[in-house]
Amino acid sequence: MKAMSAIYGGLLVAIFGVIFLVGSTGFDMGTPRNMGPGMFPIVLSILTIVVGFAVAVGDLVSGNTPQGPFPWRPLFTVGTVIALFALLIEPAGIAVTTMLAIGLMGFFVSRMKPVETLLLGVGLALFLWVVFVLGLGMPLNFLPEAIQ
Repeated sequence: MKAMSAIYGGLLVAIFGVIFLVGSTGFDMGTPRNMGPGMFPIVLSILTIVVGFAVAVGDLVSGNTPQGPFPWRPLFTVGTVIALFALLIEPAGIAVTTMLAIGLMGFFVSRMKPVETLLLGVGLALFLWVVFVLGLGMPLNFLPEAIQ
């Protein structure tokens, strides 16, 4: 039995699509030949809404019904971890922020083993450093400013 039906997941994805669609309407769309800064987020939001509803309707048509209560704890944890990541990435650096985010997610959502959590956090922090700092040249610290 699934703890969370795809109906909930699809509707949640569609809701996020609507939120981003509303947030991106302030940008100029431009034309298909000369796209403005609003073209990509608006089209992506519309696709997200369509896919979310398609998943929800597909699960509803197949006869699946949500099993048990809505899983608020994982949803709250993921939202909180994303907000903490956004707030801490500059002052705490990529390594500490990523390790904290993975640690919280491992503890509260998936109950990962400590060694797995540590290895995933270190690996992801190194990956983010390579991609965003070395690859894209973003001015982010690997460690907190106080340590450097």
